Amino acid sequence: RNRTSVTLEDRIKTVTMSQQGKSFAAIGRELNRSKSCIKRIIDHYNETNPYKDRPRPGRPRISTAKDDGNLVRLVKKNRTEPSHVIANQWKLSNGKTASLVRKILLANKLEWKVAVKKPRLSTKHIKDRKKFCKMVNKETSSFQ
Repeated sequence: RNRTSVTLEDRIKTVTMSQQGKSFAAIGRELNRSKSCIKRIIDHYNETNPYKDRPRPGRPRISTAKDDGNLVRLVKKNRTEPSHVIANQWKLSNGKTASLVRKILLANKLEWKVAVKKPRLSTKHIKDRKKFCKMVNKETSSFQ
């Protein structure tokens, strides 16, 4: 569940109201936030003293939105290429290696599987198709 982030302005207001002696509930009502959110902001301020957010956990992103767009363009251009080949082409275009190619493609609602090629028509199919077309053509010309 994504929460709306607390702005720097709200953090400063929260700390100053708390220093003026207001309760968590009163501050929360005024800023339209929950008591637990207000408590978390004040506790963070008391621990470290800055108003900024703590750094988020997890691995930092390798690619930018523009890089992701280039990857999607490569995939759409080469629909039959496997993902490791596309990853190599992407590396050549932007110099970044990534094992996240499949995740990026899934996020853009593209599958990394190789596109299936249509089966080629056999000579028998071609002859039968021509025969059918001639037959239909004769029938339509006789009605006119």
